[in-house]
This record gives sequence, C-alpha cells and structure tokens, in this order.
Amino acid sequence: MSDYEFSTLEMQWDPVEELAQMLSGASAANPAPAPQHGRSSHRKNRRRIRTEPGAPGDNQRSAHVTLLIATISVCAICMLGWSFSYSYVQLRATASSVLPMRLARWWPLTVYGPWLVAALSILRATVQSRSSRRSWGVLLGASAMAVALCVSHAQHSPLALIIFGIPPITALVCFWEIVGQVSSKVTRPRHAAHSRRNDVLRG
Repeated sequence: MSDYEFSTLEMQWDPVEELAQMLSGASAANPAPAPQHGRSSHRKNRRRIRTEPGAPGDNQRSAHVTLLIATISVCAICMLGWSFSYSYVQLRATASSVLPMRLARWWPLTVYGPWLVAALSILRATVQSRSSRRSWGVLLGASAMAVALCVSHAQHSPLALIIFGIPPITALVCFWEIVGQVSSKVTRPRHAAHSRRNDVLRG
C-alpha cells in the first residue's frame, strides 16, 4: 500500500465519529427506565381525590344524615315532653292526697327538679366528651322514684301498673336517645377532622 492510499484511508476514518455512533447504538438498544415518580404521584393524587371532602355525593349524604338526626331528635323531644307532663300530673295527684292543693301543685318539682338538672349535666358532659356517671345515677334514681310514686295510688292490677309506670320510663328512654344523637353529632366532626389531618400528614 502506497503512502497516498494510507493517507486517504486515514482521512476517511474518524475515531470520534465512530465512537459517537457506537454510544448512540448502545443507548438505543438499552433505553433508560421511566421514572416511578409519575406513577406514585398519580396514585397519591387519585387517593387524595377519593378522600378529599366536599364532594357532591358526600355533601348530599351528610345532608340526609343531618335531616334524619334532626327528625329523630324532634320526635324524641316531643315524646319526652309528653311523658314529662303526664308524669307531672300523676305526681301532683299523688301529692294532693296528702298535701294541700297549692303545695301539691309544685311538689313534683322535688322529683323532676333533680331529673332536669342531671339531664342538663349529661348533655354538657356529652358535648365536652366527659364522663357523666354521677348525673346518670341521679337521673335513674329520680326516674325510679317517679315510677314508684306514680304506681303507688294505682289499682293493683298489671294493666294499671303498666299504664301509670310507663311514662317516667318513656321519658328516660327518650332522653337517652337524645343523648345518643348529640353524641353522634359531636364525635363525627372530630373523627372527620382527625382523618383529614392524617391524610394531610400522609400526603
């Protein structure tokens, strides 16, 4: 091979260009894996969209639940008022057999006065998420006394005892339901706020 041919081959072969072609071919054969951040962020966004409050379905469901709770509370309050007034009349009739009428008119307050105070204390403790065992004890004692006094002048027959003894028990049951509705209404927003705080910390 002559010097002229060797110089011609040297001019045609470029090592830098050949190395660049080899590297581009290797990168095309082994493509880089796609980053996983996009998929994980998409999952987080989808989870956040699912758990994000304020959706139309959640608002409609909460409105129905609120309406149902309000209806139950109104019915329980009406039954509580009727049972309270009926028992008050029975206790006044019982006291009138022993006391003058002007004193017998107010004597049932000695039974239902502690009942009302204990009921208000229970509602306050329920709103504040505190224990109210002592107030429940006073309420149960006053209800038992009201039942005993209402059936004391009734006829000694099972039907008469049931008719005169049920109203104080009905008042107690209605108040128990009112406390349950208030407790569910108070604890639900706190639970929702706690879960929302956990979602924010996770996100």
